[in-house]
Formats: sequence, C-alpha cells, structure tokens
Amino acid sequence: FLTLLGGDAELLTEGEPIGSHELFDRLISVKTLEGEDESEESELKYLNVIKSIRDNEPEIFEKIKQLPKKARTSKKKDDIKNSLITYFRKGKIQKFYLSNSNYATIELDFISAAKILDSNPKEEKKGLPEEFYELLSKNKEAFILTTIEEMPQDLRRTGRDSASAVMRIVKATLKNSQKLTDDQEQYLRKVLIQLEEGSIPKQATKETLKALEKLKNEIVNPFKVLAVLQSNISDRFLDSHYAEQIPSVFGKREVILSLYLARE
Repeated sequence: FLTLLGGDAELLTEGEPIGSHELFDRLISVKTLEGEDESEESELKYLNVIKSIRDNEPEIFEKIKQLPKKARTSKKKDDIKNSLITYFRKGKIQKFYLSNSNYATIELDFISAAKILDSNPKEEKKGLPEEFYELLSKNKEAFILTTIEEMPQDLRRTGRDSASAVMRIVKATLKNSQKLTDDQEQYLRKVLIQLEEGSIPKQATKETLKALEKLKNEIVNPFKVLAVLQSNISDRFLDSHYAEQIPSVFGKREVILSLYLARE
C-alpha cells in the first residue's frame, strides 16, 4: 500500500520510509484525469480501490495492515479451477505466480493477478485442499529461480560473481556430505542461505573464492572446503541481523499471500 499510494504520512508504522510510486503520480495527473491515458486504466482502477478503502473505510484498511505474512484463503473461480496464485516479495521485487497440478507454473503480471484476486464481500470462503502445499512449493520454486536469474548484470560485476561461484561450490559440497556431521551440514546450509540473501560482504566472498580456488583438485574434499569457509567467513556474517545488501534486489524472500481457486 505504502509503495503504491505514496503520501505525506506514514501508513504502516512509525518510522516507515515513504515510497513514491509513479503510478500514483499518473493517477492524479491531468492526462489521466481527462481520460487520455488509456494504457493505465486497469492499474488505476485497483489503485483507486486501495485509496478509497484507506480514506473511507479505515477499519478495513487497519484489518488488512494486520494480516500476517503467508496469509491464505480459497474461493470458487469458474474460469480458473484447482489452481493457486501466490504473491511474493524480495526487497522491492514483487511477483505473482499461478500453479496447477496439470500444467507448469506461470508468472502473472499485476493486472492479471489483480483480476484473479478481485473479490467481493459476499463471496464464500472455501476450504484449502491437500494439494495446497504442493502448489505453493511449485510457486516458491519458480520465484526463487526467477529472482536468481533476474539479478542485474551490473550487480553481478560488482561482487555477485564471487558469491555465485562460492554458492556453486557449497552446493556441490552438500551433495558430497556423507562424511560430514549434522552440525557441519547445517553450517554449509547457513552459509548458502546467507550468500543467496546477499548477507555476506563482497570482500569476504572474494577472499573466500580465492582460497577455494587454491584447493584445485582438493575442491572435492568436503573437509577442505569446510575449513576454507570457516577461515574466511566470520560467524557474525551468518547472523540473520547482519546484512550488506541492496534492498531493491537483495533481501529475504517472503510469501505475502496465497489464494486457492476451487472448482466448487
């Protein structure tokens, strides 16, 4: 809401940074008000709905703000059946995915997703089926793959190349972890997660990669790899609160909400 609407005051919590969205600028522009900007008609429709709720129904707006992450529900949808649409966010990246057990997961643009999510107060809430979690997993996998592949090239040139290379080595080591203890495997997974989230400083990943490359043929030895990682990556970098990241690209992947579309 804050990003889409902009505004002069915090909407969510005290200290919340104000985000300005160009769609809202167009919403109040003379061109839009005079009906000349037809390309934004559908987007503005939904932005107006949000604005109307914020201004005229503050109780509902407050209830929406308090919805927990990973909120889920279900409704009947005649034209799209037995499918799950999920809204994800990672930093400033926001995406929608639709999965069905009979076809591949597809990414939806904002308008397509909004039309599916669009509901009225009288619609009956349906129960969630057993396949809900299977479809959610498919949507998650698609989002993870997309957010890795869509990393801007300039960021890759300024340090993400090193992180990606270290990630590949860690993944290979985890596949060859039969001799490692549970704690050692857990350490490798923690390193992998923090690398993926961009929480380890660029210089640390560069130094780690240099040390790993010196292993040469011994790179297949999981104990050698583990020793290099532990020597070059400080434990404080693995704490969840530590992050050297660019918010627009890096950040925790979050499931915001999911809607299951039932047959009946």
